[in-house]
Amino acid sequence: MDADIAFLGLHGGQGEDGTIQGFLEILGIPYTGSGVLASAIAMDKTRANQIFLQSGQKVAPFFEIDKLEYLNSTDAVITKLETLGFPQFLKPVEGGSSVSVYKITNREQLKEKLALIFESDSKVMSQSFLTGIEVSCGVLERYRDGKFKKIALPATEIVPGGEFFDFESKYKQGGSHEITPARISEQEMKRVQELAIAAHRSLGCSGYSRTDFIIVNGEPHILETNTLPGMTETSLIPQQAKAAGISMEEVFSDLIEIGLKRSLY
Repeated sequence: MDADIAFLGLHGGQGEDGTIQGFLEILGIPYTGSGVLASAIAMDKTRANQIFLQSGQKVAPFFEIDKLEYLNSTDAVITKLETLGFPQFLKPVEGGSSVSVYKITNREQLKEKLALIFESDSKVMSQSFLTGIEVSCGVLERYRDGKFKKIALPATEIVPGGEFFDFESKYKQGGSHEITPARISEQEMKRVQELAIAAHRSLGCSGYSRTDFIIVNGEPHILETNTLPGMTETSLIPQQAKAAGISMEEVFSDLIEIGLKRSLY
């Protein structure tokens, strides 16, 4: 394969978990976005949350359950997860694009959805439900005057069309109402932007990322960081770049330049 650089526009699975990034490194082909390790860690929701906590950031309480533990001690696992309270969110540890994410409201539903997810995944994370303002904030890296610079874009407020920001809300036209810049205070916007850059740094992301938050009583809690955020017409990074006065041509040029520069180090 002969290419100057691979521009990655993949979501979930082996496109976002470091697999394709590792393959390109073996081939010696530079690529856009984060490297192998950052991609793998960000895709692993449990590991990412542990890093966020260690770096002093707030996340909702959570548990990780593996399939063997569930099969060997089903009742004990259910009882453990019930301590998170209802509702809670159940999701594959290494899922993407909100696929197989369920809002759980009772014990029976918890058992049903656990069994369903374990049909195709080996690890599940359940996390307490937080009520607040959902926002998402992109981070771009730019190479200027011989230095790499990280900038946080104006955050987007997300008002899902359904119960939460699920797959359809993310990708279906009109699936959610997105407001950029978010209708939050100047202080909250600054805090979200600071935390988005901190999340980008703590995971070791490169090029760009997008971190989702819930603001509870004025304090942002991280939901997750995406290392290959969407670039479709309904995606958030293009909306945020436009609000910041940055063209998508500039965004793409910066991603390519960062990818090429990284390959030299």
